[in-house]
Amino acid sequence: MSDDPKDKAAVSEESYLKLAAEAASEAAVKGPVPVDPDVAELMGAFQEDALSEEDALDSFFDGLDPTAEEESGDE
Repeated sequence: MSDDPKDKAAVSEESYLKLAAEAASEAAVKGPVPVDPDVAELMGAFQEDALSEEDALDSFFDGLDPTAEEESGDE
């Protein structure tokens, strides 16, 4: 083994993903390219459909009182 720093060079995950995204973009000029999900996410392939604050609060209240006792049909 040599003591050359190039032999010990490591690429961070962030750098790898950016390089892979660039390579995928260049290869996609010729047609569809399979891409790792992490790379695709970095490229913006997945749309997040988050709830708005109002929708989240509305979904919390369904009109039912969880502390109310259930009424029995037998009387």
